[in-house]
Amino acid sequence: MIPLLSVIVATLAAGTVLTFLAGSRARWVALATTIVFLAEVAALFAAFPGWPGYNSALVPGFADGESYSWISIAWMHVNYTVGVDGISLVLILLTAVLQLATVVYSWEEQKRPAAYFGLVLLTCFGCFGVFIALDVLLFFLFWEAVLIPMFFLIGYWGGPQRRYAALKFFVYTHVASIVMLVGMLALVFYSGAASFDFSAIYASARGLSSVLQSFMFLALFFGFGVKFPIVPFHTWLPDAHVEAPTGGSVLLAGLLLKLGAYGLIRWAVELLPSGLHTMQPVLYVVAFVSIIWGSVLSLSQRDMKRLVAYSSINHMGIVLLAIALDSSLGLLAAVLLMFAHGIVSALLFMASGSVHHTFGTRDIPAVGGITPTTPTLSTLIMVGSLASLGLPALISFPAEFTALLATWNTLAYWVFVPLIILVVTAGFYLWMMQRMLFGPARGIPSTAHDVPWYEGAAMAILVAFTVLFGILPGLLVNVIMNSPIHGFPGT
Repeated sequence: MIPLLSVIVATLAAGTVLTFLAGSRARWVALATTIVFLAEVAALFAAFPGWPGYNSALVPGFADGESYSWISIAWMHVNYTVGVDGISLVLILLTAVLQLATVVYSWEEQKRPAAYFGLVLLTCFGCFGVFIALDVLLFFLFWEAVLIPMFFLIGYWGGPQRRYAALKFFVYTHVASIVMLVGMLALVFYSGAASFDFSAIYASARGLSSVLQSFMFLALFFGFGVKFPIVPFHTWLPDAHVEAPTGGSVLLAGLLLKLGAYGLIRWAVELLPSGLHTMQPVLYVVAFVSIIWGSVLSLSQRDMKRLVAYSSINHMGIVLLAIALDSSLGLLAAVLLMFAHGIVSALLFMASGSVHHTFGTRDIPAVGGITPTTPTLSTLIMVGSLASLGLPALISFPAEFTALLATWNTLAYWVFVPLIILVVTAGFYLWMMQRMLFGPARGIPSTAHDVPWYEGAAMAILVAFTVLFGILPGLLVNVIMNSPIHGFPGT
C-alpha cells in the first residue's frame, strides 16, 4: 500500500524547498508542485469511500492512516501518526484549490518571487499538516509552522502598516498557541494516555470528570478561538487583512481561520464532550456576539478589503454557533460553512486586490460605475458578493441553510438572530455593489483596464467551485458524512 499522505507531505516539502531555490522560475516550480498536489488530493478523494489503507490502530473513521514511532523517551511516546476523515478531506481539498488560485493570481509577482511563492507553498504545507496530524506534538509543529510564513508575507509584501499588522498577528496567535498547547498536554497527562496519539487520548480523555474537561475545553477554546477569530480577540484580523498582500489575505481568510475551527472540532469537541456541554452557553454567547459584531462593523466600512475582513468574523461566528450546537447536523453545517467561506472570501479578497491594482484605491465611495470599463472584474465581484450573502445556487446557500436548520432544531427561536443578521449581510454587500459597479462613472483613471488573464483565471477557478458546490452540495455532504466518529453513518 502506498502511504499516500506521506507522499503528499514529501511532495509539498520538496516543492517548497525547490521553489525557494528556483529564482526567476519559482512561479513555474510552485505551479508544478500545486498541480501534483491537486492530483494527489484527487487520488485521496477517488479512494476515500472504500476506506483504503484503514489502520486498525487508529480510531475508526480515519482512512489512509499511518503511524510510525518517532520519539520514545521514558514516559514520552510521540509518533508520526496521520490520517483523514471526511471533515479533514474537505479542508484538504480547500487547501489545494486555494494554493492553485493563489499561485495563479500572483503570477506576475516581481518582488523576490522565489521567496514569495516559497512562503505561499510553506503556508499551505503547514495547513495540510494540521488537517492530517493525529498526534499532539505533530499537530502543534504544523500549527506553529503556519505562523512563520504568514508573518513574513504580511511583514515584507504588505502595505504601509505591514510591520505593525504582522507583529500583532504573530503575538495574538502565538500567545493563543501556548494556551492551546497547555490544554492539549493536560489532555495527555490527566487522561493517562499511553502516547500523544489522538487514538490513545480519545480512549481515555472522555472518562475525565466534568470539571477537568471544562477547564481543558476552556483552554482549547481560547487557543483555537483566537485563530477563528472570536470577539473580543478579533482585532488582529482586519489589520492583518488590510496590510497583507492579496495572496496573503486569500490564505489568511481561506485557510488560517479554518485551522481554529478544525482544531476546536478535532481536539476539543471530539475529546471533551462533557466540557462542551458545560461550556455550551459560553460558546453560544460568543457566537452570537461575533455574528452581530462582525456584520454591524461591516456596514460602516469604506475599504473593500476591511469590509470583507469584518464579514469573515460574522461568517466564522456562524461556524462557531454550528459547532456549539453539538449535533451531527450542526457539525455538517460547520464544515460546509468553512469550505464555502474559504472559497468565497478568497474570491472577494482577490477581487478587492484587482480593484486596487486597476483603480489605485479600495475606497468604495471613491470609485463607481466601473462595469462598462471592467466588465469581467465587475461580474466576479458580483458573483462573490451574491455568494457571500447566501444567494441560492451558490456555495454559501446550502451551508447557511443547514446551519439555520440545525440552530432551529436545537435553539428554536434563537435562529432569528443569525437569520436577521443575514439580512444585514445582504445590505452591506448590496450597498457595496451599488456604489462601485453601477451608476455614473467616477474615480476611473484613463489607464483603467479589465483584469489581466492570471487574475481572471484565478478568480474563475473559485467561481467554478462556487457554482459547482452550490448546485451539487451533496458532493461535499457525502464525503463529510464518511466520518463515523462524529455520529454520521459512515460507509
